Amino acid sequence: MTVTASRGRSAVVTLVIAVLALALPTGPAGAQAAKAYRGTASVVVDTYDYCGGKFGGDLRFAGTSRYRAAARLITSARQSTGGRIERNPFHWEFYVGKIGAVGSFQLGSSTIVTSSGRDIAGNLRDPRLLLGYWVTGRSGTSWSGKLVDDHRGEGASFNHFWAQTPLVPCRNLGSIVNLHSFKEGATISGRVSSGGAAFTVRGATYDGLYRFRIDFSG
Repeated sequence: MTVTASRGRSAVVTLVIAVLALALPTGPAGAQAAKAYRGTASVVVDTYDYCGGKFGGDLRFAGTSRYRAAARLITSARQSTGGRIERNPFHWEFYVGKIGAVGSFQLGSSTIVTSSGRDIAGNLRDPRLLLGYWVTGRSGTSWSGKLVDDHRGEGASFNHFWAQTPLVPCRNLGSIVNLHSFKEGATISGRVSSGGAAFTVRGATYDGLYRFRIDFSG
């Protein structure tokens, strides 16, 4: 994988892209993959920080990184529980690179979490709760949609980007690999058929530090 980066006039690229392993992760426990589309993702990530301005604190552009990595789309039957069903033509998960490595992505249309088996009044209820993230639609082979709920409030975000993040913003005191939740409003559009899949994901992270475009073909 080849990575290139361009820098702003007074900015230093803070995102250091590591070589992404071609080995791909399996889906979350319990996910039954009806079909897997394996291919390559071309990724462009614009990096920002809050080190701009005379005294710092202003958002500024820090640079652009470009790279390619192995990727996989998994589709299966729509998830449902407690009388609710996800708002997608099929359940889907999308992985770019080795999850947890710098530059990797994880996306998913919905997930089922386990909560208390009783409500606040003590009445019995289904402990399984369906959380929908994306709403997508399909017409023929065309497929598109939007991230409508990140579920950060429930502590159950699933759509993530991993980046090398400074330990102390605007200071050269080391860094760690950290995950960044997607901001609501991210989009996906392209085509999915029995013979293959090709689509583009556009979005940004909740903290405003990264904006990205992913082009997948598999």
